[in-house]
Amino acid sequence: MANVRPLNADLQKVAADLGEVPSRLADDLASLKEWIGQQPHLRANTDDQFLVAFLRGCKYSMEKTKSKIDRYFTLKSKFPELFGPIDVDDPRVRELLHTGTWLFLPTPLHGNGPRIGIMRSGMYSADKYPIEEVVRLVNAMQEIIMLEDDYAILQGAVFIGDFKNSTMAHMMQMTPSLMKKMTVHSEEAVPLRPKAQHFINTIAGFEPIFNMVKPMMSAKQQKRLFVHGSKMDSLTKEIPVKYLPKEYGGENGSVEEIIAEWDKKLDQYRDYFKRSAEWGTDEKLRPGKAIDFESLFGIDGSFRKLDVD
Repeated sequence: MANVRPLNADLQKVAADLGEVPSRLADDLASLKEWIGQQPHLRANTDDQFLVAFLRGCKYSMEKTKSKIDRYFTLKSKFPELFGPIDVDDPRVRELLHTGTWLFLPTPLHGNGPRIGIMRSGMYSADKYPIEEVVRLVNAMQEIIMLEDDYAILQGAVFIGDFKNSTMAHMMQMTPSLMKKMTVHSEEAVPLRPKAQHFINTIAGFEPIFNMVKPMMSAKQQKRLFVHGSKMDSLTKEIPVKYLPKEYGGENGSVEEIIAEWDKKLDQYRDYFKRSAEWGTDEKLRPGKAIDFESLFGIDGSFRKLDVD
């Protein structure tokens, strides 16, 4: 029997639409674990709840699931400064969390739809925190979402980028190399399906970054990008104001409450992140041709998707 959290009726229907057959779930997970065990280069989390997130995120295509899991742990090993585990007891991790730079809102869109995440880059000091620290914390929070949040896995996620109080120092942190790594990680490794990305309170330095990142994304994701500038009424046509935090005039929690909840979550996941340091890949043991990371992610290299099947 699969050790997977039961779904409510609405989400069970969504899971079925993605190809999930409850009576076959244990066999699907066993097949995936068997494959992981046969990969000499791969050390992966094989907990049922973790693996089912990838099955659901890949609509039960076993080959896509295998590929995405491999990519997830490949990038974790290759770029630990971005995708590696955090130390939840590091004061800088907690300080950065407390800035409220990244928020996952408690109620999904329309009550039963995609999870809503808000990135507020102007809340942290670009002089104090390298962008790698910010990305590593966000990815740790995202990993918790992958384990806990059935709405995010099954209904997808909607992201809001709020650039209020951002500076050119924040924009300058967004190098082409960094954006390539983050884009590959988001599209090719993480089993969360972005439904839309909205940008508000954009500043002068935003447009060059946006124009750099957009071509790196798949055609489908490019169509899901929306720039609202300072027009909040344009955003709230897509995300009704009640689903925004209290600080935005909504009813979806307050920044203080959300941060307090995530403080507790980091405490709960202390041992998990210690254990996750064991997971990753050893490229020397990978069957077949090794991945050419310099070509994939070098500043001068053209953007190409990973091919690790």
